[in-house]
Amino acid sequence: MAVVGQDGAVRVTASLSREQERALKELAARHKVSVSWLVRHAVDQLVERGCDAQLPLDLGRN
Repeated sequence: MAVVGQDGAVRVTASLSREQERALKELAARHKVSVSWLVRHAVDQLVERGCDAQLPLDLGRN
């Protein structure tokens, strides 16, 4: 589910494992950025790679 804010930004909810959360918090602290910034950065990287990205799942399925 996505929610659009007044500024036009879209808020998305995702479930992570405790290990993923821990790792993200450690990375954020090490690089002095927020977990949100890391998630946006990761999404940017995936979108930039587009069809060339090697993924273990089929994103073309509905």
